Amino acid sequence: MAADIRALTGVRGVAAAIIVVYHFGDVQLSTGGTASYFRIPFGYLIVDLFFMLSGYVMALTYRDAFAHLTRAKFATFMLKRVARLYPAYFIIGLFYLAKIAAGLSGETLDMYSAWDWIGNLLMMSGWGLYIYPVIGVAWAASAEMGSYLLLPILMAFTLRKSAFTAVLAVVVALVAIYAVSVSGRGSGGPLDVVNGNSFYPLLRAVAGFTLGLAIFRFAGIIDRLSMAMQDALVIGILVAMAMVGLASRGDLPLYLLFIPLVAVLSRDGRAAQALFGNALVYRLGIISYSIYLIHPLFISFAVRTWRYFGETEAVYIGAAGVCVAAIWGLSELSYRFVEMPGRKAIVDGFGPNKDHPRVVGA
Repeated sequence: MAADIRALTGVRGVAAAIIVVYHFGDVQLSTGGTASYFRIPFGYLIVDLFFMLSGYVMALTYRDAFAHLTRAKFATFMLKRVARLYPAYFIIGLFYLAKIAAGLSGETLDMYSAWDWIGNLLMMSGWGLYIYPVIGVAWAASAEMGSYLLLPILMAFTLRKSAFTAVLAVVVALVAIYAVSVSGRGSGGPLDVVNGNSFYPLLRAVAGFTLGLAIFRFAGIIDRLSMAMQDALVIGILVAMAMVGLASRGDLPLYLLFIPLVAVLSRDGRAAQALFGNALVYRLGIISYSIYLIHPLFISFAVRTWRYFGETEAVYIGAAGVCVAAIWGLSELSYRFVEMPGRKAIVDGFGPNKDHPRVVGA
């Protein structure tokens, strides 16, 4: 299997773009409430696709290293995970603080307690520890970091024990997702549970990771299909996702379709390459983490422009388009001058730099 699965990297880019459109879709009205000029049904579920992708990538990258895990190996693993997530999180977080200090976000710095500052600094806002986040969307990166800490246990049950045990782990993960969906804590929908005042966001991430690991174990079944059948499966799943997104009233049917999607894209077939491995989409996947962290900074600017130049759909869509272009450009800069140098500095400065097979964006 190729170390760089282009379709899985590219689908991250598409997912990041969907999240951006989803978050720009609701306009905060000056009279109270919201208006939707454009909206993607169940757009918040894309975060769960990220978790499954991360689980798959961790299995691909570290399955051999974790086969005989030692404290030193795990420390090196966590160092690389911190190096992957923390530099952009920290630097972009400074821009959020500047926005708050300038009075442009509707928040004030005195809203944050000492515990909030510690929790944000240590990237723990998604762990159910009642930490008010500086970067609201960073709960997902925080929950992903928490999932890394549990990865040896998750891998043991999904990859190294019997197939029955792995299936049982999948069942437990699905039960966990169901528990999140019926918790009553969702904002945009049943599974849109992001608030750090419960453990559900972390549970949501761990369940997605577990499913991603299990997908890695069982995705080889797809290799029994011809290339034409694999291509048809890619198209069929995407069509099914669109239909379910438009017709379904619940989260779980679309969530379940993410599982075969990740599985078939992992084979990097012709349709997968054409849709998600092309140069543009692939590049979006490479910078998707910065896109995810940066984009909420600009939503209020689009809203302010909308209010200033007339509260019309054309004004808002135009302002959102300008913001999206800025997000794209800044994400490229963040990847080149923050993510990559920061990753190298942390790994070189604090631990051995031993290369592993990788998926870009892992």
